Amino acid sequence: MAEDSKLLDEVVVVGYGTMKRKDVTGAVAHIGEEVTKNRAATNALDFLVGTVPGVHITPSTNAAGGASGLLIRGKQSLKASTSPLIVLDGVIFYGSIDDINPNDIESMDILKDASSTAVYGSKGSAGVILINTKKGSTEKPIINVSTKIGVAQATFMPQMPTAEQYMQRRSDYYKTIDYFKPGEQQKGLGYYDNPDNLPDGVSREQWAGYDNSFSGDYIETWMQRLEFNPIEVTNYKAGKFVDWMDLVYQNGLRQDYSASVSGKTARTNYYVALGYTNNDGIVVGDQFRASRSRVNLDTEITKWLNIGLNAQFVHKGTDNISADTGAAKAASPFGDVYEADGSIKVRPWDDNRIANPLLNRSVDDKYYRTQNFNSSVYGKLTLPFGFTWQTTFNIRYGWRKDYYFDSDIKPGVVAGGKAKREDYSDYEWSIDNILKWNRTFAKIHNFDFTFVYTAEKYQNWKSTGNNEGFQPNGTLSYHAIQSGITPTVSSNDEMQTGNGLLWRLNYSLMDRYLLTGSVRRDGFSAFGQNNPYGVFSTVAAGWRISEEKFLKDVKWIDNLKLRLSWGQTGNRDIGRYAAFSRLAITNVIQNSVNYKGVYPSGLANRDLKWETTTGLNLGVDFGLFNNRLSGSVELYKNKTNDLLMDRAMPEISGYGSIASNLGEIGNKGAELTLSSININTPNVRWGTTFTYSTNKNEIKHLYGDMIDVLDADGNVIGQREDDDVQNGWYIGHAIDEIYDYKWIGVWQLGEELEAAKYGKQPGDPKLLDVNNDGKINTDDKLWLGTKTPKHRMTLSSNLTLFKCIDFSFVLRGEFGWMDIDNLPRNETNRFYNTSNSVWTEYWTPWNPNSKYARLGANVDSPGVNIYEKRNYVRMQNMALSYSFPKKLINKFMIDNLRFSINVDNAFVISKWRTSDPLTKAITPRIWTFGVNITL
Repeated sequence: MAEDSKLLDEVVVVGYGTMKRKDVTGAVAHIGEEVTKNRAATNALDFLVGTVPGVHITPSTNAAGGASGLLIRGKQSLKASTSPLIVLDGVIFYGSIDDINPNDIESMDILKDASSTAVYGSKGSAGVILINTKKGSTEKPIINVSTKIGVAQATFMPQMPTAEQYMQRRSDYYKTIDYFKPGEQQKGLGYYDNPDNLPDGVSREQWAGYDNSFSGDYIETWMQRLEFNPIEVTNYKAGKFVDWMDLVYQNGLRQDYSASVSGKTARTNYYVALGYTNNDGIVVGDQFRASRSRVNLDTEITKWLNIGLNAQFVHKGTDNISADTGAAKAASPFGDVYEADGSIKVRPWDDNRIANPLLNRSVDDKYYRTQNFNSSVYGKLTLPFGFTWQTTFNIRYGWRKDYYFDSDIKPGVVAGGKAKREDYSDYEWSIDNILKWNRTFAKIHNFDFTFVYTAEKYQNWKSTGNNEGFQPNGTLSYHAIQSGITPTVSSNDEMQTGNGLLWRLNYSLMDRYLLTGSVRRDGFSAFGQNNPYGVFSTVAAGWRISEEKFLKDVKWIDNLKLRLSWGQTGNRDIGRYAAFSRLAITNVIQNSVNYKGVYPSGLANRDLKWETTTGLNLGVDFGLFNNRLSGSVELYKNKTNDLLMDRAMPEISGYGSIASNLGEIGNKGAELTLSSININTPNVRWGTTFTYSTNKNEIKHLYGDMIDVLDADGNVIGQREDDDVQNGWYIGHAIDEIYDYKWIGVWQLGEELEAAKYGKQPGDPKLLDVNNDGKINTDDKLWLGTKTPKHRMTLSSNLTLFKCIDFSFVLRGEFGWMDIDNLPRNETNRFYNTSNSVWTEYWTPWNPNSKYARLGANVDSPGVNIYEKRNYVRMQNMALSYSFPKKLINKFMIDNLRFSINVDNAFVISKWRTSDPLTKAITPRIWTFGVNITL
């Protein structure tokens, strides 16, 4: 039976080594050139968006790209970090993910189940992402130059009121308030209406007569009644309207340039690259600039010794200050951006609550730079009898300068201004010693043994200086911080150490029966003195059923493998000193002298130990019909116990809380990948891939505090473990499950008496009184849904025509989740009487509805939240490229010439209307044109 050997022999990275895909027993996903070639990425995580089932990424909306949220197989902790571990070229990478140039990435492997991640012990519970950078591939040196130019456009821009809507809404706000006043306190009919559009029966003379001091200017009088400021009156009468959103949002130019040289000789493999990225975001002032360089070398010194180097240096920074988008939404459209002399107008419409959205970037001063150098040097010995020994030493240096000056032009800043200078550096090293033994006996027994000893150390140093009241003025900004009158300095230095031992055995019998087992023992300085070490074990088995004799004659089955794994991983990310008693400094004044006092601010826990996740995974890999249809199915169930939590302490103890191991979380789910080759001819190849994933977590235990269970008569009928209501954690429910009051509409005219029972009036939100007792309290809360999608799906397609035209797309959808959309509340704190806000419909006595509340509605006692579905379908990425025929370009000494155009976030289909349903924000649509040339 013929197999697709290319697929089965594909090499995947599994942690401290590589394996052929056919030999993998854990849940491992691989991303190669089929993704990295077609995506225009600023950040390495951009390649993962909508690509791998079980990997959920919420894309960042800023110029740097990447992710604002990243989870592998859902949440498995309440307090500790749930961010996956990043491994770069076989070495754990603690730097920023945007330090890695996407143009340097060859492939990525994602370890999802406990048996795969357990080799990283205390760092692997949230999953592992292994990033592999490029190396030389041919003896002929290859020069590659890539240029990408693009533009980011803002999508899901909120609808702001037009000038007419803004005036009408202000009028309706006051008219609604007046409507509910006692009759003798009400204004005359049409008092707040536009004098050019008065109610029937009201003349302009009557309208003007409502004010004894009528000046004769109808518009000015009307706007004064609506409490507009004089500058707003002047600008309205002059027809001057400011679109603040247009001033703070832009089409951001994006530029990315990279060049590399790679190749290999009989003994040396090399890859050298330099890249520069300059991206402007959709918000004015949002910028990402980065220069990134990389050198990868591997040299065979002798037949038994190889040495190598993987190094990168990154310089990032910006002096730009982003515009204030929140202030832009609140700014009156009848204000002024600038003063008559051209300087920035601090209060655009003379309202002391809102400053100019462009003020900070106009008068402040900023300097922000980071540099990071990361290098790993290794030597590999090839020894007799199938043994190899490799030592890898990795070192990283980081520097950051974060300087900022607040001008005294801004309200609330002292004369002379204030400044901050923060200098930060960090340093870390790690060393991995890896002994491997690979041997085959009797041609059917293959043993692959790995032993690892690793050690690491991390340190950082931060110094901060603040001052204000610079004399004689703040002209020198942050450059002469000593010239202020109230200097303060602070510093903070931290350190952590760790080590680990790993034993792993991969065994294969007849290339058919697979067994993997590993044990890792980790030590970490942040845990209690009684539990500094943790042990994490795993075992996994695989059965290549398609290699059995009873399936040899089944021609339509090309590959069928069953996998089962069990493993334990840890989580150590709770803070470097959480287990230790800590001291704080306070000022004590005695006899007019300032003394420094010391007091304990944290209580030690000598027994604090590792948070442990135990996971079970069942997987099936298959290839059918000459591998025209292939894929995998994963079922998993995880349990995390000894959660790293803060346990509240009695007030009499003098401490607020203590770090403890408490609680348990269950996590289970399923994943499906289904790939098909729909057309495969010499001139046309079309393949599609469908992925599906679902995940659900459940809080099993929390603090162990028991409370009585009462019946309807108040009798104790049992006990149960208490919930954590303050944090919204309820035993037996998911972490993100929604327990709240249910909005059922708006109180209407004629329901005044009923509404008054709940402290409301017509136009206010109406909540469901579950037990009909005439009051809304916690007894009326319901389980309404979840803030985490129940179902996630993607459909990707790759079409190649005539070996030169490539078209691909990724369609992504998430379903079965809800979130808060409170715009229909129209609550008081949107300040309809003084400022602007996003446009929404609203209830009035003369135009009632059941979906939108009145302007200035009462949404308190208790608080009202409106939940809507966030389901969506998104065209995540579309790419079209053309590669020139080689016979046409080879005459110009060009090996490859490729033009491409990409669009990210092409469109979204959703009933969620207030923002992008995925990010809950204004999100960029990114167009990118690229040219890639290889010499």
